[in-house]
Amino acid sequence: MSAQKYVVYYRVSTKKQGESGLGLEAQRTYVEHFYSDKNIIQEYTEKVSGKDVTNRPQLLAALDLCKREQATLVVAKIDRLSRDTEQALSIYRELDGRLESCDVPNLDKFTLTLFMAIADRERELISIRTKGALVEKRKQVGEWRKASEAFLTGTASAEGTKALQAKARTNGNNRRAAAMIEVYRSKGMIWMEIADKLNEAGFRASRGGKFQATQVQRLYERATAKA
Repeated sequence: MSAQKYVVYYRVSTKKQGESGLGLEAQRTYVEHFYSDKNIIQEYTEKVSGKDVTNRPQLLAALDLCKREQATLVVAKIDRLSRDTEQALSIYRELDGRLESCDVPNLDKFTLTLFMAIADRERELISIRTKGALVEKRKQVGEWRKASEAFLTGTASAEGTKALQAKARTNGNNRRAAAMIEVYRSKGMIWMEIADKLNEAGFRASRGGKFQATQVQRLYERATAKA
């Protein structure tokens, strides 16, 4: 019986972390301590915010490799994977439970849900404490912040409305598909091959049908034009 395969995913969330390497080195130390004797077949590193997994091509590539090789995805800390409970559980289901984190021993669906819920709660408490501190500061010194010119003239509201409309038009499924297309394209795959890969993974085009080669090419061109 062949040894279990592992794929490691590292993420640093800020430009400073990415340049200094401190966040990355700390994660590597965790993984090397717990997985030095494991069959690690690939490592992926990303310098991006953890807010949205659909905008992380390295994570999507890691997930794709795990599914193809029946490998286990490893992260040093679970918040390097995601800070959102639903996103973390979605990845857990996508990998049929083949997910491990150095800071959560014996990770399963229950412990993952519990750990993420505690993290969510802590973020809420931090937000409450921050808002409370701002209220107290206003009581002591009054309102110290000044409204911007854009806010006073009303242009900020118009710009905000446009931004919300643009966001509403953005299809989350297409963003994730576009990231996968970029990964496959970098491997030299043709449009039809990529379309087949997306359809096999359960992706659907904007109107709900299967991806065709022309749709894949169009989505790729739009995504790379924005880069």
